[in-house]
Amino acid sequence: MSRWRSAIATFAVLSVFAFLYSLALAIPVHVGDVSALWSSRGHVWFGDVLGRMVEGFRFLWGSAVMVEGYPVAPASGWPTVVFVALLAGLVYASLRTGSEGAFAVAGRVLCASVLAGGLTNLFVVVQTVRGIRGGLESLPTVIWALPGDGIWLGLVVGVFGGYVAYAASAFAALAAIALRGDGGTGDSVRAAEAPKTALKTSAGRARAARIATWGALPTLVLALVGGFVWDYGPDADPYGAEISPRQAWVRLVWFAHASLSAPNDPYALGGSFETSVWLPRAVTSAVLVMLVWLAIYLVVARWPPEGGPGALGIVVQCWGLVAVLAATVGLLEGAFVQQPEFAGLAHYWALETAADGVRFAACFGWLTGVAVLLAHRLSRGAQTDVEAVEAAETVEAVEAEVG
Repeated sequence: MSRWRSAIATFAVLSVFAFLYSLALAIPVHVGDVSALWSSRGHVWFGDVLGRMVEGFRFLWGSAVMVEGYPVAPASGWPTVVFVALLAGLVYASLRTGSEGAFAVAGRVLCASVLAGGLTNLFVVVQTVRGIRGGLESLPTVIWALPGDGIWLGLVVGVFGGYVAYAASAFAALAAIALRGDGGTGDSVRAAEAPKTALKTSAGRARAARIATWGALPTLVLALVGGFVWDYGPDADPYGAEISPRQAWVRLVWFAHASLSAPNDPYALGGSFETSVWLPRAVTSAVLVMLVWLAIYLVVARWPPEGGPGALGIVVQCWGLVAVLAATVGLLEGAFVQQPEFAGLAHYWALETAADGVRFAACFGWLTGVAVLLAHRLSRGAQTDVEAVEAAETVEAVEAEVG
């Protein structure tokens, strides 16, 4: 998108946040009442999700959102400042990358907003740990009490802001067509757009597949490394203080982990192992790697063979894409894989797992963006003979049709 259209769309997203923020400042909302209202009607999942969305506003400075009947005053206004700054910067950088299509713009706004929420959550975690006596050593005792500050607000802003950006982009496209008149269907425009159809050639698809493969490698490596750093031992209590600060940080941000061999549980007969953690997460990690590859392939396939988006835009777009995919995979894992500790509370566990996916992407997703950037730069401007021939044939075919 052009600079002014990106700036206008970013301003629209910030306006959506300002409107929602004003509601959080002016209207006292009880999170428990929101959840109970829908749970009493038999919609437990929807009630808990809606309550979590409302609870996402409580970390904002001056928010009137109440938890358990009383307002939760934020420790400082820095999380709000950080979220607004990240939201504006990431949305603008993401919009500068890619086409001006309405659906593409809405998707980039959603990815950037979720990423802003994940980065804000990491900031809140660090700020909370530093403010507690003991510093990093106290992380195991507070890790499971840390809220999802920023994550759910980023999702809410991404959904509503993406809709507003979608409407604005669609209106801008219709206005451009109306102002252009018959020139939009002229032969000169068709001839000018002919080289862009080279993206649909076999060589263009092969180039996109190569870049997607390089882009998915960081997630694969992180999942394999996670199998070594994650403590599968039976003595590691995931809901208490019996883990080290290092392992607490690993459990907080290392969502994708897949051990190549099954961990041994010495308390089980025959030396078998407990599959409730290792096996589902190994499958989830494999699915995440495949989805990252597919998403990057579809995104890169729309880029022109020469030129293309800027470096910062590529990194931000891929980073946000990993955040949305990790959150989706985490939500599905939590919904379909029941944990004994959360019997009867599958919806709660699903939302917690989705938040873990966003933290993972916020911490490591930039590696995917850097890998895609390097692969794109190495392949940019170096068309193979097949690409050049197919592009020339496409241009000749269009010119012949025009003539």
